[in-house]
Amino acid sequence: MMLTMDQRNASLWVEIVLALTLITLITIVLNAGVFWLILKRAEEERRTDLAEALVDGMVAQLEVAARAPASGPRPAEILGAYATSALNLDSLYIVGADARPLHVVAGTPPEVLDGGLRVALFGRDRDIRVDGSVWGDRGVEVTAPVILRGGVNAAIRVRLPLASPSVFGSPSAFTVTYTTSTGVLIAIFGFSLFRRRLIRPIALVREGTRRIAEGEFGHQVEVDAALELRLLCDSLNAMSTELSQYRARTADQVERLRRANIDLQAAQAALVRSERLAGVGRLAAGLAHEIGNPLSAVLGFVEFLEQPVEDEAMQEDLLRRSRLELERIHGIIRGLLDYSRLGSGAVEPVDVVSVVRDAVDLVRHIPGVRAVEVTLEPASQAGGTVRMQRDLLQQVFVNILLNAAHAARLSDVPVVTVGFQSHADHLAVIVRDNGPGFDDVALERAVEPFFTTKEPGQGTGLGLATAARIVEGAHGELELANQPDGGARVEVRLPYEDAA
Repeated sequence: MMLTMDQRNASLWVEIVLALTLITLITIVLNAGVFWLILKRAEEERRTDLAEALVDGMVAQLEVAARAPASGPRPAEILGAYATSALNLDSLYIVGADARPLHVVAGTPPEVLDGGLRVALFGRDRDIRVDGSVWGDRGVEVTAPVILRGGVNAAIRVRLPLASPSVFGSPSAFTVTYTTSTGVLIAIFGFSLFRRRLIRPIALVREGTRRIAEGEFGHQVEVDAALELRLLCDSLNAMSTELSQYRARTADQVERLRRANIDLQAAQAALVRSERLAGVGRLAAGLAHEIGNPLSAVLGFVEFLEQPVEDEAMQEDLLRRSRLELERIHGIIRGLLDYSRLGSGAVEPVDVVSVVRDAVDLVRHIPGVRAVEVTLEPASQAGGTVRMQRDLLQQVFVNILLNAAHAARLSDVPVVTVGFQSHADHLAVIVRDNGPGFDDVALERAVEPFFTTKEPGQGTGLGLATAARIVEGAHGELELANQPDGGARVEVRLPYEDAA
């Protein structure tokens, strides 16, 4: 389970408490350590002085006994008196110059003379040592030369244990009391100071930040704290005021943008309808002549059939010709109606190749296009359906073909070619003409509404703009370019139905 930031990180108050506790513990430990070392040193000096005094007394007694008559006290008797005392000796023995123990009361003499015994036996000097680990068996060891009865040179060794400084009933109790009380006072003073001057102001800043984050813009935070925190509050209050003013400005701008968007949508719909109707007008002007020719032929056939005709074969031929001309008129009118009506709103699978053929057949009836050779390349390798409105897709290609035909008429032999390219996820329809092509400005602005390179009154500048909008609405792309050998190239890429 993932932890939130509050769960992973402790609060500032907890961190301060932990920091102060750590500082207090370190202070107590350091103070206790210093006092413990002082007491330890004092204990070592006291026990060393005691050990030296014991050795001096023993040496004096042994040397007196050495000069006394044979009936005097023996060394074993002198040392035995110390063994029964409350001194708790670790070691008490006498060793000869040959490392042989002469008298052993406590402890175990070394088998080989160590440094202290050599100093006493051969250097005729006293050796004082403190041995053992800090936490283990520590003691003060004093070795001194001594002359026994009979003039025997020997060394006496006494070892007293060093006890750790006690806590109760000694100066250590003062040490513990002093360090503990110091730590408690530091903790209490630090906690109260941090709480009043840091924790509480930070809590106020946090609460104010939360209210501002929840949308209460304009909320002001006031704290009685250090300069840095007051400056932080001033910055937070300034930000809150700016956010309040920004929200008011944003709300006004959003409202104005909403109204402008509504007006823009209405204007855009009107422009699309105007361009469609303008195209219908251009088509109607050309179709009047196209419909007039077959209609005149049909009227002539009907007048001829109104007269008695004895040749049945001629009669059937006239009827067949009349039917063909009427079907031609019907197809032209149907195409015009399909193009002129607004988008039906019904999105359906559409065969792009079929729509392109219908658009080519439709524009061929326009007077300005009849002089242009419109070639439709084979589409045997291309195919697939796209999801969009069929009449809108037909409007796209009618607009593109009209622009291409207008540009091609500027050449000696005007030609417009329509080809297809099938890709993995989309179908490309490419319209090429042999006109002058796009100039730099036209390439950049051709799809802008009302931009046109035609003479005033010859075009509205909405053809390619409308086509681009429709193609983009179907998640497709419209690309303008110039051909290497001259002329313009317009490519419409439409995603297949499953890809869309």
